[in-house]
Amino acid sequence: MTPHAFKEYIKYRWYAKTRHGIHSPFVYAFIDNCLGIKSALSLEERINAYFGDVVEWMNDKIEIQSTNKLSVKAIRGIHATARATNQWNKLAHNTDDVIISIDLHSIGLLIYNPDIKEKQHFVLRYPL
Repeated sequence: MTPHAFKEYIKYRWYAKTRHGIHSPFVYAFIDNCLGIKSALSLEERINAYFGDVVEWMNDKIEIQSTNKLSVKAIRGIHATARATNQWNKLAHNTDDVIISIDLHSIGLLIYNPDIKEKQHFVLRYPL
């Protein structure tokens, strides 16, 4: 683990919340029905099973496009390097087409949900 990754992990553990600190019904349901269920599935498999076909796993080139339906962009290694962390922070906080951003430390989720109007950012503890 690099010094940057270690520092980011300490920050993540400090700020990460469980379902009891979440006031969004959408994210609370995600925690209860995806992260909080005992399963042999990996985190990626859980996310795919929960959101279904709307999940797109992003690699180096991350493009966020406008849409009028639920869409989920999943990014691996968002805190592995300083560059990855900077890119994650820009996407999560400065992109109009992202309504909800969820930081799970190893994976970041950028979600557009037309039913939610207010931009929200969550750092969720995983495993619970």
